[in-house]
Amino acid sequence: MRQYFEFTIDIKPFQAVQLILEDKEVKSALIFDDYKVTGVNEKEISILVFEKFFLRTGNTASLTVTVDNFGGVTLVKCISAGNGDGILDIDWGVGKSFIKLIRKKLDSHIIEIMKET
Repeated sequence: MRQYFEFTIDIKPFQAVQLILEDKEVKSALIFDDYKVTGVNEKEISILVFEKFFLRTGNTASLTVTVDNFGGVTLVKCISAGNGDGILDIDWGVGKSFIKLIRKKLDSHIIEIMKET
């Protein structure tokens, strides 16, 4: 079952990524990262992909996080996937708990929650 969480924060994308990766549990689940600075205005984008095995579902879940400031404010998008179990795709809260690791690191910088499923 896919979970999605989108919010804006009051720090630059690369600063947000540094805060996220301070957590050893989060950093150990990192399987891909990419950072780009584009244009004259030095707009930043970071893409992080995490993978973690959850015993409660017996599945490996993935979490993709994008952080960019292309719209003037820093936007964070978290998408968890592959965490459902069985034909009904029940995730037993795995997707939300994976996203919660990221949210917890940026909680004090959140300006507005845009979407949450």
